[in-house]
Amino acid sequence: MLTIALALAAAGLPDEEQCRALSQDPEAALAYAVGLQGFIYGYPLVDLLKQQHNETHRVSPEQPVAAPVNEIAIYPHLLTPETQGQLRAANADTLYLNAWLDLSRGPVLLDVPAFGARYYTLAFMDLYGKPHHLGTRTNGGAARRYALVGPSGGAVPEGYEAVRLPTDTAWMLGRVLVTSAADLPAARQAAAAIRMAGAPGQPVTVAEPLRPFDSLRYFQMLNAALKTVPARPGETALMATFDQAGFGPAQQFNPDRLKPGEALGLGCAVRLGPRVLAQRGFRPARVQNGWMWSGAMADPGNDFLLRAEVARGGYVNAPEESIYPAAITDNRGEPLRGDRLYRIRFAKGELPPVDAFWSLTAYDRATSQLVANQLGRYNIGDRTPGLRRDKDGALSLYLSAQRPRAGSANWLPVPPGAFHLVMRLYLPRREALDGSYSLPPIERIEP
Repeated sequence: MLTIALALAAAGLPDEEQCRALSQDPEAALAYAVGLQGFIYGYPLVDLLKQQHNETHRVSPEQPVAAPVNEIAIYPHLLTPETQGQLRAANADTLYLNAWLDLSRGPVLLDVPAFGARYYTLAFMDLYGKPHHLGTRTNGGAARRYALVGPSGGAVPEGYEAVRLPTDTAWMLGRVLVTSAADLPAARQAAAAIRMAGAPGQPVTVAEPLRPFDSLRYFQMLNAALKTVPARPGETALMATFDQAGFGPAQQFNPDRLKPGEALGLGCAVRLGPRVLAQRGFRPARVQNGWMWSGAMADPGNDFLLRAEVARGGYVNAPEESIYPAAITDNRGEPLRGDRLYRIRFAKGELPPVDAFWSLTAYDRATSQLVANQLGRYNIGDRTPGLRRDKDGALSLYLSAQRPRAGSANWLPVPPGAFHLVMRLYLPRREALDGSYSLPPIERIEP
């Protein structure tokens, strides 16, 4: 298990004025250039390790789950604004299972019972943010016994299927479909029947949350992470550059040994790095009727900027498992706002093509989190009871912060300010993946 000491370089970051002046100091400018590369490259590693600490310790009385490594924690219920915790752009369709794997001491065994027709997926996120799936799509809902094996290896017991993961630290986020409120106990029972066994971790204790994006702790955590992951093809020169800056895998990063210019440059990389990601933003491979999607998000390859932006947005599944077309503007090209009324109209026979389920969710634009609403409805889709069809068989969904005159049957309440939409298609069919199917536009109808 990768452990991170809390007493690290926690000094505050340089302010804006200091960062604007760093070009006057060649040492600071060079440290900033390499540090920014490191910030972008290392974003998923540091973000996931932060999350690992914060979910294997009790860092808040309100946090929904906490468990030692190699143990599964099941979220108590479907997610709401009050229970979403640290998750970004979380769904309200499935019951979540959470586990942090430490494969450095040998394989972790996973016994999964038969799920039958109930959809589920267990997504194992390696430290680079790439998902690896087990579940309905890979086993048809049959019972299976898996041995999860990291780079450190280990013997696979007889009767277990080996599943290789690229890093010894991995995050499992499982999802079990809940078809209705009445179905929740059965979904919980199914989730609880999944068994995980591995080298035991430290018991959960109360601790301060890690906040590596507030200080040079970022590079201390990145340095520790790079020492645990196998060397990747084509990255030898990049790691050597990181070594020269003091945070590469061959170095022991010590902020106390940095020269003033080096500390300024690396500090400004952490200060300005999030802004660089936000300005670069998500660049979709496909935009149809305002809906944006990129099949490269689950495996960005050497596009480290995209990899970091995906991590910053909350991670994704492999496209064959699920896709998440997103929208931030309406059919007039204007940002989505809760004080307006929108309609999404699916013509008869044109609902999203899926083999599992589809749903639509709205999130606060700034935080990518659910926002409380008067109806207590946080998604709308193929399992929403009482949806009404138009006279021609079409399905019209209405979006606004206030209840529309048409009533609440087909209404998805949205945040009162700026928001964005995510359409979830689980087990999408070919036409959803290749672009031959298009989601309908988001029509602004009031004002």
